[in-house]
Amino acid sequence: MNEVFAVAASWQVALPASIVADTMAVLDTVAADGTTSMQRDIRDGKPSELEYWNGAVVRLAREKGIPVPTHEFIYHSLLLQEQRAREVAASRP
Repeated sequence: MNEVFAVAASWQVALPASIVADTMAVLDTVAADGTTSMQRDIRDGKPSELEYWNGAVVRLAREKGIPVPTHEFIYHSLLLQEQRAREVAASRP
């Protein structure tokens, strides 16, 4: 969330100073075994929102020279998982 906040600020996107803490407070209410639609899509070999979420953060950060190591790691790790899951799903009868 701090990486997203830094990227948003670099693009002059006005976010409340409390946005990171507020968002984390909401995430803390999610059940431990809960899953996101992106997680389910990748697992099921379906197209996900990866390019529009983490991928966008990585691309926008790169344009401004903002380091986003967490998003880089997540994006590149999940991209490989998504590609593999699609290959497996496509090979099913």
